[in-house]
Amino acid sequence: MDRTSYRLEDDERPSTAVINAIADYEGLSPDEIRPQLYDAVDPDALDSLFQPRVDGKFRRGGRAVFTYRGYRITYESDGWIHVHDNQSAASGTSEHTPADE
Repeated sequence: MDRTSYRLEDDERPSTAVINAIADYEGLSPDEIRPQLYDAVDPDALDSLFQPRVDGKFRRGGRAVFTYRGYRITYESDGWIHVHDNQSAASGTSEHTPADE
């Protein structure tokens, strides 16, 4: 599999959701994920960027993209996390499927 997606759960911090997404993708426990996320991105900054608005709604239109554990991680402001195998991205494989396929 070259890509997987994970949805942020209620009361889950974005930084925790990234770890959970990778653990799900690899079939591991979140405790087994090494190196630590802070070796790639500041978890507190990620959490702050994507905190829900005061009214509890997700922020719209933002995303953070970074590399971690050999994956390209895309965190969308709506709470979706996409884990892309960097090998397929580096080889020129498109991450979008044409509309007529």
